[in-house]
Amino acid sequence: MDLSTDTIDRRSSVHHDTHATPPHFIQKEHWRYQSMRKADLENDPNVYDLSRREDFTEVQKAVWRPAGSISSTRIQAACEAYAGGQALETRVEDAQIYENRDFPGLSVVCGLLPPETQVLFTSCLMHRDLADPSHKINLQADYQIPYPEKPTSQPLHFDSSFFTRERSAPEDTLVPHSPDKMKPLNNEQALYTKLRWLTLGEQYDWPTRSYAKHATPFPADLSTLVTGLFPHIRPESGVVLIYSAKDFMPVHRDVSEQCQRALASFSVGCDGIFIMARGDDDGQGENAPRTVAIRVKSGDCVHLTGEARWAWHAMARTIPSTCPPHLASWPVGTPGATPSEKKAYKKWTGYMGTKRINVSCRQVWD
Repeated sequence: MDLSTDTIDRRSSVHHDTHATPPHFIQKEHWRYQSMRKADLENDPNVYDLSRREDFTEVQKAVWRPAGSISSTRIQAACEAYAGGQALETRVEDAQIYENRDFPGLSVVCGLLPPETQVLFTSCLMHRDLADPSHKINLQADYQIPYPEKPTSQPLHFDSSFFTRERSAPEDTLVPHSPDKMKPLNNEQALYTKLRWLTLGEQYDWPTRSYAKHATPFPADLSTLVTGLFPHIRPESGVVLIYSAKDFMPVHRDVSEQCQRALASFSVGCDGIFIMARGDDDGQGENAPRTVAIRVKSGDCVHLTGEARWAWHAMARTIPSTCPPHLASWPVGTPGATPSEKKAYKKWTGYMGTKRINVSCRQVWD
């Protein structure tokens, strides 16, 4: 399988109802994984952890088949280009691709992003992109946000960030647009408990489930990374979802894009349980209801194309205490930090230890 060639489903996304109600059977599965005890989740044979495929039964291996790999040469070139030409310090290996037999177009690339790229990826998003008011975040609708001053253009340096501020300084308070209905938020409350999403590039409007065409440029360095790994994807929009321990994404379909290209969904931070469905509640044969659950880890990428590109799916839960060591102390460890920034970041030590970030990069327009 070569992910550089798209499997295009000619049934255009414009034929899908963006406000359709998901089938009952996947909503039931979503709730089941949300409420499952962590110990039971660890032993559930229906949750596939592809980083441990060697422990699969023969039946499980038949469901998830090797489908080639992305070469270490390609990964290294893409990650070094993303870092402005800076060489990677860690050794890069081929990333195995697995495809699902029962869900055509669903593939998982395990450990695609090396650890230092994951740190840079997180830093670009949470320092630079979050501090840019042209990127929508969920808090803008309800609060006046005192954004940091516009950053300089120095590569690999994040001198504009909410994380260089105090956790609860009065001058950084987010004031609600309707003070009679909502309370102000300090920086800590905003970043730890209220921040849910950020959109890059073409701005997705959640209420209307549509895009504002050419509203904001997609970050050039992230585009370089995505196209370096997946040459067939021209990223125009990135939906960044920021999960805390009890957060989840409801069952939905990504059908608002006006093109038929693949989607690449990157994960960093704590593990998550991703589920996908096909079929109908009362369907039979090929339309019989079926689901798959995948344990997605930091550095993994879920690639959706063809039939899977328009499928119902959800992030049922985040699994606490699973953030890898290279990210657990972030923003400590941010590359290129000055001594004063390092001091400021220590006040936020461990932010990513409780978080999971998912970035779905997709082309929007033909």
